[in-house]
Amino acid sequence: MSSKNIIEIVKNLHNRIEDSMRKEERAEVKNALDELSKIAKTETYYIVSTTLLFESGDIEEAALKVREGLQQFSYSYSLHFNAALIHFTLQKFDNSFYHFGRCLRLSENKEEIEAVQNNLNEMVYTLKKQQIYSSEQLQKSLNNIVQLSKEIDERVYPLNKFGESIIRQVQNRGTENENMTNLYKSLFLENIDDLHRCFTKTEYFQGNEAKHYQFTFIKKTTLPFSFLEKDTELTIKINNTTYDFTNSLLKFNQYNYLTFDPGEIEITANKPIFIGNPIALNDEPKKYKLVAHVFIDGLSGKYLEENDKEMLIPNILNTFNSKYENTNCYASADWTFPSNAGLVTAMDTIAHGQYHSTFGHDFSEKQESLIEKIRKSGYFTASFTGDWRGTPPHGYGKSFDRIVFKNSMGGFGAGEIMEEVIDHLETFKEKNNYIWLVLPDLHDVADEIFLSINSQVNTNVLNRLFSKKGDTSVLTDYDKNKILRYGEELKRIDLHLSVLFNYIKHNYDEDDVLLIIHSDHGQGYFEQEPKHFLNYGRTKVPFMLLGGGIQGTSDKLMSNLDIYPTILDLLNIEYDKEKLHGKTLEDFGGKQRKEVMTESYHPNQTYKAVIYTRDFQFYFETEDSVDNYGRVDLEHFKTDLIKLNDNLNDTNVEEIIDYYTNWILKKRAILQK
Repeated sequence: MSSKNIIEIVKNLHNRIEDSMRKEERAEVKNALDELSKIAKTETYYIVSTTLLFESGDIEEAALKVREGLQQFSYSYSLHFNAALIHFTLQKFDNSFYHFGRCLRLSENKEEIEAVQNNLNEMVYTLKKQQIYSSEQLQKSLNNIVQLSKEIDERVYPLNKFGESIIRQVQNRGTENENMTNLYKSLFLENIDDLHRCFTKTEYFQGNEAKHYQFTFIKKTTLPFSFLEKDTELTIKINNTTYDFTNSLLKFNQYNYLTFDPGEIEITANKPIFIGNPIALNDEPKKYKLVAHVFIDGLSGKYLEENDKEMLIPNILNTFNSKYENTNCYASADWTFPSNAGLVTAMDTIAHGQYHSTFGHDFSEKQESLIEKIRKSGYFTASFTGDWRGTPPHGYGKSFDRIVFKNSMGGFGAGEIMEEVIDHLETFKEKNNYIWLVLPDLHDVADEIFLSINSQVNTNVLNRLFSKKGDTSVLTDYDKNKILRYGEELKRIDLHLSVLFNYIKHNYDEDDVLLIIHSDHGQGYFEQEPKHFLNYGRTKVPFMLLGGGIQGTSDKLMSNLDIYPTILDLLNIEYDKEKLHGKTLEDFGGKQRKEVMTESYHPNQTYKAVIYTRDFQFYFETEDSVDNYGRVDLEHFKTDLIKLNDNLNDTNVEEIIDYYTNWILKKRAILQK
């Protein structure tokens, strides 16, 4: 089937399904669904499929189908509504309450709210009448629904999505990723609220909660230990000697590192405590003892191309003898949230599902982070970040053994991050380390935040007279003053990185180190009256590998989705190459990329995409906006092709426009309303 008219076909099938459902012609509905499934499993496909399965009594099958649908359409009111009814029929009442709560959070009109309330009333009546739930249980469930209806997203970490502190509250209890967050370097605070969360540093570990632990250590090992409650009685038996730590120097409002020589260790408490996974302090060295990913938020590849890199980032460019640089790398998305989820999963935005600015979503429920594979291969993984779009509940928690977090709005910038990273590396210098550090300082330019005295002193007073901030940092327009400040901020970041680089040079052989330098997106304020939103200034990003004996400069096409497949190959870590959208870079043994794509996929904005190749840029934009559930009418759109050389004639241009229009429509047909 030609994909030229694929959207028209999908819309016709949607209409057939709707018409047949109204006429109760179930056989025709099934035929249309079967046809639709072979083209695009849209939200309509999942809504109607689960409805039919439910009506026919195939409840277990309906539950599987609605779960599959919600993996793709996490914010679908109708799918959550169907899920609530299905789980009620299966007598999974807690699940049913949950999905009704999600419906209330996602509802857009009075009719949708009334539908939920009516079904909830019937459900409560049934549970009361059959005495399945006590009055107390029902009230608790209804309170949970009220909470869910007001749910916020994961940006508020270390609060949960209901605005409650998760300090010393064990998360993912009973799973392999059980974890707990405590305060870090906080002398006086014992907990946080919505204000203090921005100014308080926290520390996260994976581990488990218990009252009794037994360990046999064959190496010197440290345990990250935390009380969960005050007045906890604690004893530690080391080999055959028992010590009472009830009135010791161990603190309540932090992780306490307990270091033991080889031997038998038994820890007992009268109340639950939390112990992070044991950290052996000496590892058998891997090929790369240190893998460090320096993520510089908002660093534009176009800006580096057009300005003096040797002046702006001399330490990044010159500290290490080995350096690979790709000068033709593009972000998969136009802002941090979807771009970084794409980076760590090597999957595009629609596949990992993180794009909505206000609804919560854990990408790890759909896609595994490739950093998690690095952790499971034996690296001690740690993150140092203030990125509120990259918190543990967003899906990043499974990737890291240790996370030091402080909201960047509270001032967790490059200087302080370097201190934490060096402290970590010095502490665990005999381990195989992977570190992820997020430098937010360039973001302050678009947000018009002045946290550094360096920034303030090097900014002319007249440049601070008026605000030119857009609705968001992504939507900030051209501003020559911001461009000037951007360069000063970049030089300051490079200066702070020199401290880390010098530490690494003095403590590691260069061949034992692999340093990744990359960004998630560029900046909109570089382009004056751009023809297209997804222009070079916004989409082109740097990518460098320092150390490891790797050298060269390349202009071969790459996407930020390609970074971690390449890194896993260098680390000899196995993964499913065929499953991922990201591929090993051509310079490292991968196949040549024909094209790369950057997308802009936001509720209440038009869907946009740009295809980059050697010979042209192809732009696609819908006339209609994406709705709150992630759907968009793809039937009406505009395209543009910009030639980069003389390799194309007019016939080629028409063929290319036709090909890539169909390519995008086929790829994104599942989003069709």
